[in-house]
Amino acid sequence: MSNGRYVEFPNPQGQLLRGIVHEPDLRLERRICVLLLSPGIKGRVGPHRLYLKLAARLVPLGFHVLRFDYYGLGDSSGELGEKELAQVYASIQTGRYVDDTIAAMNWAQEVLGISRFVGSGLCGGSISALLTAAKDPRIECLLGIGLPTALDGRPENWASSLTQGQLDDLRGGYKRKLLDPRSWLRLLSGKTDYAALWRSLRGKHAKSPAQLSKSASPPEDNTNPHFAPAFRAVIESGRQMLLVFSANDRMHYEFQEKFEARHPDLASVREGMYETVVIEKANHVMSDRASVGALLDHADRWLTNRYGPPRQE
Repeated sequence: MSNGRYVEFPNPQGQLLRGIVHEPDLRLERRICVLLLSPGIKGRVGPHRLYLKLAARLVPLGFHVLRFDYYGLGDSSGELGEKELAQVYASIQTGRYVDDTIAAMNWAQEVLGISRFVGSGLCGGSISALLTAAKDPRIECLLGIGLPTALDGRPENWASSLTQGQLDDLRGGYKRKLLDPRSWLRLLSGKTDYAALWRSLRGKHAKSPAQLSKSASPPEDNTNPHFAPAFRAVIESGRQMLLVFSANDRMHYEFQEKFEARHPDLASVREGMYETVVIEKANHVMSDRASVGALLDHADRWLTNRYGPPRQE
């Protein structure tokens, strides 16, 4: 795969967005572009060069790949006006960069002649893809990686919105550390999150999805109010999704408990419309080789099943 070529285009506010487009061999191209949308405040390369690894797998399959910096990030113009990082994350999760994503599709349609897109990205990139897909049917399927269901808040408030799955994991972790003197030193030095510790130790065993759907919401429910309407809009329009989660990450617990358990009617349409995969031992940013390999294999399999094998030269 080539390194791609530099591109730039304006968003509706006139800010110049800059990025890279990777183009397949003309004999292989499908006229479909995968949008690798920036994760949070990280740029178009992705953590540990994740987006370059994805592009290297997808381009030989015949897909164009476009990755670019949103306004205020990386090489693009504009500035972030928020004072706290949590505010930036929350604004992304509620649609801050939908217009930038639409601008990228407009550019690809005008310059490359491509009007079919796969929305993708890690974390903030995947929620931007979902929210854009709910508004723009040119995104015809979604490859979400660590798709966030909840809104990020200030670190001091995170314990109040932990899911049952997170509490179970934390409780197991605390029990394993009982014989580690360093853990006791951390506890006594005030570095432990006591609210999370207390909630995990007094938490009940994990509930079934049916029980969770009937249970009361936690005192501070940080579920993204834009998530369910956008998810339903995409599914009900007949567009499919592959959602890849990391086992060592809260995102899959939040998706199960704060979305699936509260929308049991989706079980009847889940088969064939959206698939969830959890990669064991993976962290949020897929930083190790085995996790990346599993992600690439799942993406390859799912896209090939949906669009067919790549054309032969």
